[in-house]
Amino acid sequence: MTEAPKSQIFLCDPGIADKQNLALDSFEQDFLCVARHFFETYENPDMQCWMQAFMVAERRFPPPFGATIAHAISLVVTALKTRGNSFSYYRAEDPLADYAVTREEQCLVHVLRHMRLGEVQRLQSAALMLCCGGDTKPFLAALERLCVITGDIKELRFQS
Repeated sequence: MTEAPKSQIFLCDPGIADKQNLALDSFEQDFLCVARHFFETYENPDMQCWMQAFMVAERRFPPPFGATIAHAISLVVTALKTRGNSFSYYRAEDPLADYAVTREEQCLVHVLRHMRLGEVQRLQSAALMLCCGGDTKPFLAALERLCVITGDIKELRFQS
C-alpha cells in the first residue's frame, strides 16, 4: 500500500508521566482501530464488538477489501490471545483512543511495521516481546497473511 502521512499518536502508560511520540501511518492507525474492537470482543463477548470491527474496516479500507482485512486482523488478535500475560489496550470508543496507545499496542504496531518493511530480525525480536517469550509462529503467520492481503509483502516466511 502507498505510504500515507504520519499522525501524532502518544504512548500513554498510566504509571509513567511522560509521553513518547509515535508516527503511525494511516494503515497502522486503521489496523489499531479495528484491532481494538476485536480486543474488546474477547474482553466482553456479549457486546459483539466484532460487528463494529467489520463495519469500521469497511469504511477505512479500500473496497472490496474491508471485510477481508477485518477477518485477517481478527486472526492476528486471536493469535495474541494465547500470550501468557494480559494485553492492555484503549477501547475504540475511549476519548484517548485517537491520541494514545498502551505499551502492548505500541509493540503490536512495531511488529506490524517490521513485517511490512521486511525487517525480519527486528520483527522476530518485537514479536517475542509481544508474545511474552512464547511461541510467536501462529501470531507471525496471522500477521503475515494480513500483509499479503494488503500487498505489503510477497514472500511467505512464517506459514506452516
